[in-house]
Amino acid sequence: MSISNLSYKDYSFAHHGEVYTILEKVFAQFGISYYLVGANARDVQLYKKGIKPSRGTADIDFAIMIPDFETYNAVFETLCTMGFRKANENYRLYFEKTNTAIDLMPYGEIEQEYTVTFIDRDLTLSVLGFKEVGEKAESFQPENEKFTIPVTPVEGILILKLVAWSEKPETRTKDLEDISFLLKHGWDLYEDEAYADHLDLFDDDFEQTNTAARIIGRKMHPILEQNSKLHQTIVTVLENSIATKQKAENPEIQLAQSMDKTIEDVQHILSLVLQGINDKPKQ
Repeated sequence: MSISNLSYKDYSFAHHGEVYTILEKVFAQFGISYYLVGANARDVQLYKKGIKPSRGTADIDFAIMIPDFETYNAVFETLCTMGFRKANENYRLYFEKTNTAIDLMPYGEIEQEYTVTFIDRDLTLSVLGFKEVGEKAESFQPENEKFTIPVTPVEGILILKLVAWSEKPETRTKDLEDISFLLKHGWDLYEDEAYADHLDLFDDDFEQTNTAARIIGRKMHPILEQNSKLHQTIVTVLENSIATKQKAENPEIQLAQSMDKTIEDVQHILSLVLQGINDKPKQ
């Protein structure tokens, strides 16, 4: 396993303890379910396995389950009395002390057809998959801290990244970076689980990255089966990526470069993720 010597404080999410504590208090006050998404969620999962992040981030992104805009606005107003200030973006706040950007991505009853529309700014956010991934959020308590952070599971990060990629394939380069990083380190993330729950994958063709891709797909399955649109979106983007083409497209090229593999290798890895999604769950 490729373990780094980084300590807890070397990870991006470790520098926002005061922010997490305030958010935990306010969300509890409003009875709001929430979980960490984006790069900080990625770094939490990497930290748990001692893996060095590919890139840092100063921003914090949370998905928050909200019934309506009245509640959403009330949350913002409350946070603005506790050291935050509003930004130009409707979903963003800044924590004054550190000037840290906090994105609160609403989903739940507030959404319509998997989107949330801020009419006053003519802004629409896609939230496909937020509900289903949120139901699998994992609780994480950082060392020597009193607060707990609900965090996107690894397979949930991959799902949300694939959704984002499918919606804006030409502009979501950071999503492709994260997808490639998770696939590249899949064995480090799932090694223990592989020996415990996936012994059937230890055959004559065993290879760590390929086996981890299959496990990731299997872990994605119970999330995807909750929503046919989400399932179809993920399957379609994977099928398109592994389809034979006369000329390789940019997403596959970028994944291959990031993973230091050939395009054919990357397509094989993605095909194994798809195979894992289609595997029959163990009884």
